[in-house]
Amino acid sequence: MGEHHQERPLVLLIHGFPEYWWAWRDHIEPIAQAGFEVAAIDMRGVGGSDKTPDVVDVPTLAQDIPAIARALGASSVVPIGVGRGGGLAWTSAALSPDVVRGFLTFSSPHPKVFSFGSTRRNSSMWRDILATYMRPLARKGLGETKHIERILEQWSAPGNDGAKSQAELYAEALRLPLAADSSIEQLRWSYMTVRHVTGWHYMRISRTPLRMPIWTVRGELDPLLEAEAWGKDRRYARGDYRHVEIAGAGHFVPEEQPEESTRVILEFLEQFA
Repeated sequence: MGEHHQERPLVLLIHGFPEYWWAWRDHIEPIAQAGFEVAAIDMRGVGGSDKTPDVVDVPTLAQDIPAIARALGASSVVPIGVGRGGGLAWTSAALSPDVVRGFLTFSSPHPKVFSFGSTRRNSSMWRDILATYMRPLARKGLGETKHIERILEQWSAPGNDGAKSQAELYAEALRLPLAADSSIEQLRWSYMTVRHVTGWHYMRISRTPLRMPIWTVRGELDPLLEAEAWGKDRRYARGDYRHVEIAGAGHFVPEEQPEESTRVILEFLEQFA
Protein backbone atom coordinates (compact mmCIF):
# COMPACT_ATOMS: atom_id res chain seq x y z
CA MET A 1 0.00 0.00 0.00
CA GLY A 2 2.81 2.41 0.81
CA GLU A 3 4.44 1.77 -2.54
CA HIS A 4 1.15 2.61 -4.27
CA HIS A 5 1.14 6.08 -2.78
CA GLN A 6 4.74 6.73 -3.85
CA GLU A 7 3.96 6.12 -7.51
CA ARG A 8 3.19 9.08 -9.70
CA PRO A 9 -0.41 8.84 -10.91
CA LEU A 10 -1.39 8.78 -14.54
CA VAL A 11 -2.57 12.23 -15.64
CA LEU A 12 -5.71 11.77 -17.72
CA LEU A 13 -6.87 14.77 -19.78
CA ILE A 14 -10.60 14.88 -20.56
CA HIS A 15 -12.06 17.29 -23.10
CA GLY A 16 -15.45 18.99 -23.02
CA PHE A 17 -18.08 19.75 -25.65
CA PRO A 18 -17.67 20.14 -28.63
CA GLU A 19 -14.01 19.12 -28.46
CA TYR A 20 -12.03 15.89 -28.51
CA TRP A 21 -8.52 15.07 -27.22
CA TRP A 22 -7.00 17.79 -29.41
CA ALA A 23 -8.20 20.36 -26.86
CA TRP A 24 -5.10 19.44 -24.80
CA ARG A 25 -2.56 19.82 -27.65
CA ASP A 26 -0.61 22.52 -25.76
CA HIS A 27 -0.45 20.66 -22.45
CA ILE A 28 0.57 17.07 -23.15
CA GLU A 29 4.27 17.73 -23.71
CA PRO A 30 4.80 20.02 -20.67
CA ILE A 31 3.09 17.48 -18.39
CA ALA A 32 5.25 14.67 -19.79
CA GLN A 33 8.38 16.80 -19.40
CA ALA A 34 7.45 17.27 -15.74
CA GLY A 35 7.86 13.52 -15.31
CA PHE A 36 4.27 12.28 -15.50
CA GLU A 37 2.67 9.65 -17.67
CA VAL A 38 -0.10 11.51 -19.49
CA ALA A 39 -2.92 10.55 -21.82
CA ALA A 40 -5.52 12.73 -23.53
CA ILE A 41 -8.63 10.72 -24.33
CA ASP A 42 -11.63 10.97 -26.60
CA MET A 43 -14.61 10.62 -24.29
CA ARG A 44 -16.78 7.60 -25.04
CA GLY A 45 -18.99 8.40 -28.03
CA VAL A 46 -16.75 11.20 -29.31
CA GLY A 47 -13.93 11.31 -31.87
CA GLY A 48 -12.15 8.01 -32.28
CA SER A 49 -13.67 6.30 -29.24
CA ASP A 50 -16.33 3.60 -29.22
CA LYS A 51 -19.80 4.88 -30.08
CA THR A 52 -22.29 3.50 -27.57
CA PRO A 53 -25.46 5.64 -27.94
CA ASP A 54 -27.24 3.65 -25.22
CA VAL A 55 -24.59 4.71 -22.68
CA VAL A 56 -25.11 8.40 -21.98
CA ASP A 57 -25.29 8.80 -18.19
CA VAL A 58 -22.45 10.50 -16.35
CA PRO A 59 -21.88 7.78 -13.69
CA THR A 60 -21.23 5.18 -16.38
CA LEU A 61 -19.02 7.51 -18.41
CA ALA A 62 -17.12 8.42 -15.22
CA GLN A 63 -16.34 4.77 -14.59
CA ASP A 64 -14.36 4.82 -17.84
CA ILE A 65 -11.70 6.96 -16.13
CA PRO A 66 -10.34 4.41 -13.62
CA ALA A 67 -10.88 1.69 -16.24
CA ILE A 68 -8.69 3.56 -18.74
CA ALA A 69 -6.05 4.09 -16.06
CA ARG A 70 -5.96 0.37 -15.28
CA ALA A 71 -5.83 -0.49 -19.00
CA LEU A 72 -2.77 1.76 -19.33
CA GLY A 73 -1.08 0.00 -16.40
CA ALA A 74 -1.59 2.74 -13.80
CA SER A 75 -2.72 2.04 -10.25
CA SER A 76 -3.89 5.62 -9.67
CA VAL A 77 -5.06 8.53 -11.77
CA VAL A 78 -5.41 12.30 -11.63
CA PRO A 79 -8.12 13.42 -14.05
CA ILE A 80 -7.93 16.95 -15.49
CA GLY A 81 -11.12 17.91 -17.27
CA VAL A 82 -12.73 20.89 -18.94
CA GLY A 83 -16.50 21.44 -19.05
CA ARG A 84 -18.26 18.07 -19.25
CA GLY A 85 -14.88 16.41 -18.81
CA GLY A 86 -14.58 18.18 -15.47
CA GLY A 87 -17.95 16.77 -14.46
CA LEU A 88 -16.60 13.28 -15.14
CA ALA A 89 -13.60 14.08 -12.93
CA TRP A 90 -15.87 15.05 -10.00
CA THR A 91 -17.96 11.91 -10.43
CA SER A 92 -15.05 9.49 -10.92
CA ALA A 93 -13.51 10.77 -7.68
CA ALA A 94 -16.75 10.07 -5.80
CA LEU A 95 -17.08 6.61 -7.35
CA SER A 96 -13.43 5.53 -7.13
CA PRO A 97 -11.64 7.46 -4.34
CA ASP A 98 -9.17 4.59 -4.00
CA VAL A 99 -7.95 5.17 -7.59
CA VAL A 100 -8.48 8.91 -8.12
CA ARG A 101 -5.74 10.68 -6.15
CA GLY A 102 -7.05 14.17 -6.87
CA PHE A 103 -8.34 16.16 -9.81
CA LEU A 104 -8.36 19.56 -11.48
CA THR A 105 -11.25 21.03 -13.46
CA PHE A 106 -11.62 23.91 -15.86
CA SER A 107 -15.07 25.50 -16.26
CA SER A 108 -16.71 22.81 -14.17
CA PRO A 109 -18.03 23.50 -10.66
CA HIS A 110 -19.56 20.75 -8.54
CA PRO A 111 -22.20 18.78 -10.54
CA LYS A 112 -25.08 19.89 -8.31
CA VAL A 113 -24.81 23.33 -9.91
CA PHE A 114 -26.13 21.89 -13.15
CA SER A 115 -28.86 19.76 -11.65
CA PHE A 116 -31.04 22.11 -9.68
CA GLY A 117 -30.28 25.50 -11.21
CA SER A 118 -28.36 26.52 -8.12
CA THR A 119 -26.56 29.24 -10.02
CA ARG A 120 -27.83 32.21 -11.93
CA ARG A 121 -26.81 31.02 -15.39
CA ASN A 122 -26.91 33.31 -18.40
CA SER A 123 -30.51 32.39 -19.16
CA SER A 124 -30.53 33.31 -22.85
CA MET A 125 -27.28 31.41 -23.44
CA TRP A 126 -28.54 28.26 -21.74
CA ARG A 127 -31.91 28.52 -23.50
CA ASP A 128 -30.05 28.58 -26.81
CA ILE A 129 -28.07 25.50 -25.79
CA LEU A 130 -31.17 23.53 -24.86
CA ALA A 131 -33.08 24.62 -27.96
CA THR A 132 -30.18 23.71 -30.21
CA TYR A 133 -29.54 20.24 -28.84
CA MET A 134 -33.11 19.08 -28.50
CA ARG A 135 -33.95 19.55 -32.18
CA PRO A 136 -33.72 16.66 -34.68
CA LEU A 137 -31.67 18.94 -36.93
CA ALA A 138 -29.01 19.20 -34.23
CA ARG A 139 -27.24 16.09 -35.50
CA LYS A 140 -26.66 17.69 -38.88
CA GLY A 141 -25.74 21.05 -37.36
CA LEU A 142 -23.03 19.61 -35.17
CA GLY A 143 -21.14 18.50 -38.23
CA GLU A 144 -21.18 21.94 -39.83
CA THR A 145 -18.01 23.97 -39.30
CA LYS A 146 -19.86 27.30 -39.14
CA HIS A 147 -22.15 25.98 -36.41
CA ILE A 148 -19.25 24.70 -34.29
CA GLU A 149 -17.33 27.92 -34.94
CA ARG A 150 -20.29 29.92 -33.64
CA ILE A 151 -20.48 27.82 -30.44
CA LEU A 152 -16.74 28.15 -29.82
CA GLU A 153 -16.84 31.90 -30.43
CA GLN A 154 -19.89 32.52 -28.22
CA TRP A 155 -18.46 30.54 -25.31
CA SER A 156 -14.97 32.07 -25.56
CA ALA A 157 -13.66 35.40 -24.30
CA PRO A 158 -14.33 38.20 -26.82
CA GLY A 159 -11.75 38.17 -29.58
CA ASN A 160 -10.01 35.01 -28.36
CA ASP A 161 -9.79 32.40 -31.14
CA GLY A 162 -7.79 29.75 -29.28
CA ALA A 163 -10.76 27.36 -29.48
CA LYS A 164 -12.57 28.88 -32.46
CA SER A 165 -9.55 28.38 -34.71
CA GLN A 166 -9.99 24.60 -34.32
CA ALA A 167 -13.65 24.55 -35.42
CA GLU A 168 -13.06 22.58 -38.62
CA LEU A 169 -11.26 19.79 -36.74
CA TYR A 170 -14.01 19.57 -34.11
CA ALA A 171 -16.74 19.57 -36.75
CA GLU A 172 -14.88 16.86 -38.66
CA ALA A 173 -14.80 14.69 -35.53
CA LEU A 174 -18.53 15.22 -34.99
CA ARG A 175 -19.21 14.10 -38.56
CA LEU A 176 -17.92 10.63 -37.74
CA PRO A 177 -20.71 8.01 -37.63
CA LEU A 178 -22.83 8.30 -34.46
CA ALA A 179 -20.55 10.95 -32.89
CA ALA A 180 -23.15 13.73 -33.05
CA ASP A 181 -25.87 11.38 -31.80
CA SER A 182 -23.73 10.41 -28.81
CA SER A 183 -22.92 14.03 -27.98
CA ILE A 184 -26.55 15.12 -28.17
CA GLU A 185 -27.83 12.28 -26.02
CA GLN A 186 -25.12 12.89 -23.42
CA LEU A 187 -25.98 16.60 -23.31
CA ARG A 188 -29.68 15.81 -23.10
CA TRP A 189 -29.04 13.52 -20.13
CA SER A 190 -26.89 16.12 -18.39
CA TYR A 191 -29.44 18.92 -18.69
CA MET A 192 -32.42 16.73 -17.75
CA THR A 193 -30.73 14.78 -14.96
CA VAL A 194 -33.49 14.96 -12.38
CA ARG A 195 -35.96 13.29 -14.73
CA HIS A 196 -33.97 10.06 -14.85
CA VAL A 197 -33.63 7.31 -12.28
CA THR A 198 -29.92 7.30 -13.14
CA GLY A 199 -29.99 11.04 -12.44
CA TRP A 200 -31.22 10.48 -8.88
CA HIS A 201 -28.41 7.98 -8.42
CA TYR A 202 -26.02 10.57 -9.82
CA MET A 203 -27.20 13.14 -7.28
CA ARG A 204 -26.59 10.70 -4.42
CA ILE A 205 -23.10 10.04 -5.74
CA SER A 206 -22.44 13.77 -6.10
CA ARG A 207 -23.10 14.42 -2.42
CA THR A 208 -20.11 12.28 -1.43
CA PRO A 209 -17.52 14.35 0.52
CA LEU A 210 -14.17 14.26 -1.27
CA ARG A 211 -10.95 14.50 0.71
CA MET A 212 -8.35 14.39 -2.06
CA PRO A 213 -6.71 17.53 -3.55
CA ILE A 214 -9.17 19.39 -5.78
CA TRP A 215 -8.40 22.53 -7.76
CA THR A 216 -10.97 24.32 -9.91
CA VAL A 217 -10.33 26.93 -12.59
CA ARG A 218 -12.69 29.46 -14.14
CA GLY A 219 -12.11 31.77 -17.06
CA GLU A 220 -12.97 35.25 -15.81
CA LEU A 221 -15.01 35.91 -18.96
CA ASP A 222 -16.89 32.57 -19.03
CA PRO A 223 -20.33 33.49 -20.46
CA LEU A 224 -21.93 30.24 -19.28
CA LEU A 225 -21.06 30.22 -15.59
CA GLU A 226 -20.71 33.15 -13.22
CA ALA A 227 -18.14 33.11 -10.43
CA GLU A 228 -20.86 32.26 -7.89
CA ALA A 229 -21.33 28.84 -9.52
CA TRP A 230 -18.29 27.62 -7.59
CA GLY A 231 -19.67 28.85 -4.26
CA LYS A 232 -20.82 25.43 -3.05
CA ASP A 233 -17.74 23.43 -4.02
CA ARG A 234 -16.33 23.61 -0.50
CA ARG A 235 -19.30 21.63 0.82
CA TYR A 236 -18.03 18.62 -1.07
CA ALA A 237 -14.29 19.32 -1.42
CA ARG A 238 -13.10 18.65 2.14
CA GLY A 239 -9.39 18.31 1.45
CA ASP A 240 -6.89 20.65 -0.24
CA TYR A 241 -9.17 22.87 -2.33
CA ARG A 242 -8.13 25.85 -4.43
CA HIS A 243 -10.10 27.95 -6.90
CA VAL A 244 -8.26 29.94 -9.58
CA GLU A 245 -9.56 32.53 -12.04
CA ILE A 246 -7.69 33.09 -15.30
CA ALA A 247 -7.95 36.44 -17.06
CA GLY A 248 -8.68 36.71 -20.75
CA ALA A 249 -10.42 33.34 -20.93
CA GLY A 250 -14.00 32.22 -21.41
CA HIS A 251 -15.28 28.66 -21.19
CA PHE A 252 -12.45 26.92 -23.08
CA VAL A 253 -9.68 28.02 -20.72
CA PRO A 254 -6.97 25.50 -21.76
CA GLU A 255 -7.29 26.53 -25.40
CA GLU A 256 -7.82 30.24 -24.80
CA GLN A 257 -4.97 30.72 -22.32
CA PRO A 258 -2.73 27.65 -22.79
CA GLU A 259 0.41 29.01 -21.09
CA GLU A 260 -1.38 30.11 -17.93
CA SER A 261 -3.40 26.88 -17.90
CA THR A 262 -0.20 24.85 -18.14
CA ARG A 263 1.31 26.81 -15.25
CA VAL A 264 -1.69 26.00 -13.04
CA ILE A 265 -1.69 22.34 -14.07
CA LEU A 266 1.99 21.89 -13.30
CA GLU A 267 1.64 23.65 -9.95
CA PHE A 268 -1.26 21.35 -9.08
CA LEU A 269 0.71 18.26 -10.11
CA GLU A 270 3.69 19.14 -7.91
CA GLN A 271 1.97 17.53 -4.93
CA PHE A 272 1.95 14.17 -6.74
CA ALA A 273 5.58 14.27 -7.85
